[in-house]
Amino acid sequence: MTNKINPNGNDFAVVSGRTNPELVKKVAEHLGVDPIFLDTKSWGNGYPRCIRPANVTFQGKDVFIVTSLQYHGIGSPVEELELIHEACGSAATRHLIITWFCTKDDVEHGPGHIPNAPMIAQRIRELGPTSVNLFDPHQSGHMGYFDPIRRRRFYLLRLLIEYARKIGINQIAGADFGSTNRALKVERFLQTGVPFLIAQKVHQHNRENELAIHQSFGQIIGERIGMFDDMALTLSTLAKTAEMLHEMGAKEVFAFAPHFDPTEKTMGNLVRCFNQGLLTAFVTTNSTAIPPEYLSLGQERFIVIDASSFIGDVIRSIIKGESTSPYFDDI
Repeated sequence: MTNKINPNGNDFAVVSGRTNPELVKKVAEHLGVDPIFLDTKSWGNGYPRCIRPANVTFQGKDVFIVTSLQYHGIGSPVEELELIHEACGSAATRHLIITWFCTKDDVEHGPGHIPNAPMIAQRIRELGPTSVNLFDPHQSGHMGYFDPIRRRRFYLLRLLIEYARKIGINQIAGADFGSTNRALKVERFLQTGVPFLIAQKVHQHNRENELAIHQSFGQIIGERIGMFDDMALTLSTLAKTAEMLHEMGAKEVFAFAPHFDPTEKTMGNLVRCFNQGLLTAFVTTNSTAIPPEYLSLGQERFIVIDASSFIGDVIRSIIKGESTSPYFDDI
């Protein structure tokens, strides 16, 4: 496949490892190139190794490393990224396309808790990439951790908002008070014209992923409620909010989250919501690799919006030296 883009006379390459190959293939196809996958299978101790194909060189190329950074400990995408970046050392430029920078643990929940976002950002800074490009950061302030590296942020949530408009969402709900600002911005796009619903949650700090208090505020006005969050992990908060919305009289509730990184509790919470009629559908993107058991829930209930063309267009703009502002919405 030949490049459709000729950036300043340089070739470019879309590079990745094992994190989310299906998304990377689609991004590369959108750009008209063949993706390059480096062999990052783990050693016996769990740490990744990295082997570049013998016939591949990145000399003089603009390299775009596409990955998501859920932090899963030893052998995680963070270690994989470090090795991939090193393997692209001869490139003219090395741009990191981080489809999700999971910083859930950057919110302190108890004594002695050490947030991981500054630690991960420091390791990325030390690599010295040309630029860092994040999608839907948990907190906008996290971008400052990458200073002085050139950094940009984008929001895949805009793709979910477009889908929400398509299916006729006419009232917005937030999973917690922290979602208030997001709900206001989603309303700016959807313009439902009705007050949004907000839930309040208080974490039980001595037990991980447990809620001590959960309350909802507002009045059901719309027929199709759209519940928006920035990520979906255990879905415990989402399930509790969906239950309360159902008790308040909601008939159809759709949950939207651009990033999906399930735990051992996720499937149970999601199936319960579907079986009890608390949730009509869950909508996410393929920014992370979706486990096949969730896809088997049915495409009418577990809906995955393809983000590859959006990510590809961001890369295209960087290659051409154009402004990426058309792809930025502060959501």
